Amino acid sequence: MKWIDITLPMEEGRPSWPGDTPFTRRVTREIGKGSNANVSTIECSVHFGTHLDAPYHFIPDGKKVDELDLNLLIGPCQVVEVPARGVYVDLEALKKLVVPGVKRLLIKTTNSRIINDREFHRDYVGLSAEAGQWLLEQGVRLLGLDYFSIGAYGDTKDIHTVFLGRNDTVALEGIDLSGVQPGMYYLICLPMKIAGADGAPVRAVLGVED
Repeated sequence: MKWIDITLPMEEGRPSWPGDTPFTRRVTREIGKGSNANVSTIECSVHFGTHLDAPYHFIPDGKKVDELDLNLLIGPCQVVEVPARGVYVDLEALKKLVVPGVKRLLIKTTNSRIINDREFHRDYVGLSAEAGQWLLEQGVRLLGLDYFSIGAYGDTKDIHTVFLGRNDTVALEGIDLSGVQPGMYYLICLPMKIAGADGAPVRAVLGVED
């Protein structure tokens, strides 16, 4: 099995969602400077970089990160590449690409050209609430997109409320699909087990047979 890392490095200088706490890492102990070990501390939003949204992010009584079903976070996955209509994924084009019965779906868009930029782009491509409802009807329960929200900027609430409202779904955001071709893969995306959290950073990888 060949593994493709689709996780953005957690490092200073990468953009956070506007208004969220950006990533910082501070060295607190250092070998050769009074300590026998290197130790550092970090601070950031749980929605920084490559991360999962648990239902609780938008649903008051929704599941939290530590309550997610691990079976949803590991398993076969389809990657599709879809054009945009304005700031939304083209739903009609998407409908022609999704394999019936797919449970985990990652959508590659023109966002993949900007996902590694050091500035936040408000004109990124997101999904409409209509698209989210259609994907639910097809059986999709894990939905990933190549920018920091599955919803377009200024219109993030509806798609999250629709898709996460089932309470057995997750959104995988901030994935780097720039080097990934459309096709079938094996996904592993395990978040930090933060008790009671609405989201968490995740290490996401795609497996493909050699």
